[in-house]
Amino acid sequence: MLIANHTGKEHEDIGWAIGDAIYEYLVKQGKTVEDIEKNPSEFAKLVVKKLQEREIIGPTVARSTQKAIKEVIPYTVKLINKMWPKDHNIKHLRAMEEAFSPDTRDPVRTLKAAGIDITEELEELRNAIAEVTGKKPKAATKGRKKKPSSTKKAVKGELIKSRVPENVKLEAWKLLGVLNGLKYSGYSERAVEKAVEDLLAEGKELAERGDLETLGIYLWTAHLLRERRFGEAEKFLRRNS
Repeated sequence: MLIANHTGKEHEDIGWAIGDAIYEYLVKQGKTVEDIEKNPSEFAKLVVKKLQEREIIGPTVARSTQKAIKEVIPYTVKLINKMWPKDHNIKHLRAMEEAFSPDTRDPVRTLKAAGIDITEELEELRNAIAEVTGKKPKAATKGRKKKPSSTKKAVKGELIKSRVPENVKLEAWKLLGVLNGLKYSGYSERAVEKAVEDLLAEGKELAERGDLETLGIYLWTAHLLRERRFGEAEKFLRRNS
């Protein structure tokens, strides 16, 4: 939202650039959210580098973009800490799993039901973005969204698949192996329950390491298995492998 408002244009690769920066900083460099909080300029510089690598911004706006990112980092960290409290438990993990699901219409309400009320932090972040960019963030669209055509969905699916990071592809292949094991067991209740438990346990470790890209794969697969939507789980993993 910040980058789109700051540059005055939306770009489908913005999320991927930020994901690249998060992965490099938290996973490859082994740093933490606390490090981002202590040295926001360092992380802001990395995000700008990734944005330039994907040709989302040019050198003329690099400096101002870095400054804008740095200014909203404190509000972003505050929101992250509220979403993932230090005393987190399995209830919080499952709430985040549901909130990040594309089927969830109101993620904020989902988190609130689990005792994680991010309303105030989200509003502070939106106001900070508006102040930094001088543009009011777009309000969430009310009502049901118009369904995309099958052609548009197919094109979108291919674009997403082409940009799946290699580490996520590897994890998707591993999870396909788990799914095949469940298939051979006849999807027994105990085997499925054990698989979900293992995926959520791994998801907790991924969240603590800051590997958000892989976390999404594990949480959504666990959700589909719990719902016994095995066909959808296989399609989801194959799209990301």
